[in-house]
Amino acid sequence: MPPPTPLPAAASASTDRQYLLERVGEAAVVQVYADAFRDLPLREKTLVWHLGQAAIAGRDIFYDQRYIHNLEMRDMLEALVPHASAIDADTWTAIEQYTKLFWINTGPYNNLTARKFVLGCTPEAFAEAARAAARGGATFPLRAGETIDALVARLEPLLFDAAVDPTVTSKTPPHGADILAASANNLHVGVRMADLDLFREEYPLNSR
Repeated sequence: MPPPTPLPAAASASTDRQYLLERVGEAAVVQVYADAFRDLPLREKTLVWHLGQAAIAGRDIFYDQRYIHNLEMRDMLEALVPHASAIDADTWTAIEQYTKLFWINTGPYNNLTARKFVLGCTPEAFAEAARAAARGGATFPLRAGETIDALVARLEPLLFDAAVDPTVTSKTPPHGADILAASANNLHVGVRMADLDLFREEYPLNSR
């Protein structure tokens, strides 16, 4: 392999680079640079590209594993994004922050605390935002025969109530509660610890 090509002075100076792109609540979005990528052989570059495509393809699987309502909630939020200009400014500020945190954390649970975070506007304001986006052509994840108002009402506890499915993985459930039943993740829906007493794992690398 040939020696790496030296970076231009301007590119190699960390002071010339932007690392912190944005702060969203307590989360920071940073730029990561991969300068050595250009010096990889074509075969390895191709492998990296395919690994990236595999990660994108598997993203929805992880969303679904993390919370049973994740994909529907994400579809609802992302339907609003292209119609921000039609939404009340204060309402959009709250929706935008929540949506970014949703993307960063792969759902409505903080990656560090596992606790649920909620939308910062009122349900009524969110419903009006959805109606405004619909007038602009937004497409929502409606069930058969469902209206936009009914969709918002159905998702309201998930978006606004911190007491509904409060923890994605409950390591210390309330007294008498089952650790699996108290967790909101979608890996073991309907399973309790008692169900595992005589369980023998056969495929340890497989997951829901």
